[in-house]
Amino acid sequence: MPIQLIVASPEPRFHDFVREQMALTPNAEVVGQHEDMGPNLSVRILQDVNLNPQSAVLLDISADQEQGLRALEQIKLAFPKLYVILSGVQCSEEFLLRSMRLGGADFLQQPLKRAEFSDAIARVEQHGERLHRQSRQLGRMYTFVGVKGGVGTTTAAVNFAALCARQGKSTVLVDLDMDSGDAACYLGLRHQYSMADVAENLDQLDQAMLEGIMVRDPLGFWVLCAPEEVERSRLIGEQHLREIGSFLIERFDAVIIDGSRALDDLLLSCLELSESIFVVLTQEFPAVRNAQRYLGALARAGYGLEAVKLVLNRVDKKGSLYVNLEQLKQTLGAAPFWGLPNRYEEAMQSVHEARPVVTRGNTELGRSYRDFAKKLGMDGQPAAVLQKK
Repeated sequence: MPIQLIVASPEPRFHDFVREQMALTPNAEVVGQHEDMGPNLSVRILQDVNLNPQSAVLLDISADQEQGLRALEQIKLAFPKLYVILSGVQCSEEFLLRSMRLGGADFLQQPLKRAEFSDAIARVEQHGERLHRQSRQLGRMYTFVGVKGGVGTTTAAVNFAALCARQGKSTVLVDLDMDSGDAACYLGLRHQYSMADVAENLDQLDQAMLEGIMVRDPLGFWVLCAPEEVERSRLIGEQHLREIGSFLIERFDAVIIDGSRALDDLLLSCLELSESIFVVLTQEFPAVRNAQRYLGALARAGYGLEAVKLVLNRVDKKGSLYVNLEQLKQTLGAAPFWGLPNRYEEAMQSVHEARPVVTRGNTELGRSYRDFAKKLGMDGQPAAVLQKK
C-alpha cells in the first residue's frame, strides 16, 4: 500500500530530512508540508487529509508542546482513525501518556535518526494495512495481555471467546503463553497438536489441516494450543505469528489472543493485526507499576488509546492495601475501559469445572463479562452471521 505523509514543522532541516528519507522508502511520498505553525495549522492539515484520506501526519511540537497537543486533539476529533506521529525533544512517560490520551499514535525523539524514522514509517504502513483489512470486513483480532502473572489474562480471554461463540461468531482462541499455556486446561480440553505444528506446515496449511490441529470447545469455538514442549515453542518466530494471524482473520469472525507473556516480538506481531488490545491488571502496586511501563512501551510502538483498553480485574473499591481508582487513573493517564468485580471464588470454581464463568448461571462475574462484551458492540443475543469457509 502507498505511504503518504503530511509534515508540519517550523524547521526547514526537519522537512529536508523527512523528504530525503521518504525518497528512499519504496512507494512513499510527502503529500503536504507546513512550516507556519500558527493557530490555524490543524485546519490546513485537515484540508490535506481531505485530499489524501490514506495519509498520516508527522507533527513537530518541539517549539510549543501545548499548541502541538491542541492541534493533535483537533485533528483527531475530525479524523479519529488518522495516524499522527508527534516529534519533539523529550519523551517522558507522562508526556507519552498525555499524547496517547489525545490520540497520538507514535513519537519520534529529536534530532531525528534514520533507523527510528524508518521504524515509524513501517508502523504507518502497518496501520494502513490494518484499516484496509477492516474495510474488507475480515475477522477481528482481540489480544489480551497481562501486565504480570496472576492478573486473570487467560480467564478474560477464555470468557471473551465463549461470549463471541455464543453470539454465533466463528471464533478461535490462540494460546500465546509458550511457557505454561493454560487455555486448554481452563476448558478441560486435551490436545495432540499445537501452534508449532501450524508453524511447521504453513506452506501447505488449509482449513481442513488447521481444524485437525486445533481442538474444539463444546460451545463451538476452536482453540489453537501452545506447544507442550518448550523446545518446539522456541522455534516459533514473529513471522510465523504474522502469517498465522493473517490466516486466521481471513477465516474466522473473531480471533482471541491469550497474550499471557512478556511484551516481546511474538506478542508485538499479534498486536500489529489486532483491532483491540486489552491490558489486564489489578489494583496491586506491582501490577499498576507494570501497567504504566506497558502503556509507555505500547505508546512507543505506535498504539494509542484508540486500540489499547485497560481492563481492571478484581476491582476492590474499599481495600486500603491497593491503588484506588482515582490514583490508578492519575498514574496511568486513563480510566479503565472496564472493571471486573472481585469474585475470585466464582472464577476459581469455573476453572475447577473447566467451563467459562459466563456459562455458569447468573453469577455477578458472568454478568460483568457479558456487559463488557455489550460495551464492545455485542448485544448479548445470538447473532445470525455468515460462517467463513
